[in-house]
Amino acid sequence: MNIPPDIKKIEVYYDGRCAMCCTFQEWVNQQNRAFEVEFVPYQSERAEELFAGVREMDPDRDMIVRTDQGKIFRGAEGWVLCMLSCQSYERWARRLASPQLLPVARKTCNLIAANRLGISKVLFRKKDKALADAVHEMPQQKCDGSCQLDHPEDSPDGVI
Repeated sequence: MNIPPDIKKIEVYYDGRCAMCCTFQEWVNQQNRAFEVEFVPYQSERAEELFAGVREMDPDRDMIVRTDQGKIFRGAEGWVLCMLSCQSYERWARRLASPQLLPVARKTCNLIAANRLGISKVLFRKKDKALADAVHEMPQQKCDGSCQLDHPEDSPDGVI
């Protein structure tokens, strides 16, 4: 990923109805910034005012980020630019933008994006008790061993 030099501002078009997206927006807004970030829910009138045609770019599928230089980034690359805007995470963002780690970032973002509404229902915008209840109601998954982690039952003393 080629990170544009001298970014002064980015516009982030995100799903304003998604609790996970809104939580991410709040988190970024709490960080010390390297440059300005304007978050715009793609459903808003403001989104079309700032960026005509943004809704036709499927922003509900992937977050869209536009730099002040007019370059467009989607999905993982957009997340990387948001991280880059946070002074404390600039180093991580540059690492994730590298040819070696960008594919990992893409897979991670695709996995999260594909499940974001379900994740949002369980993890975001809930009180601790409601969150704990929701997690306890989830069906327990048994590891089939493919993770290749040691299991306590495999250990003679039951400790990993």
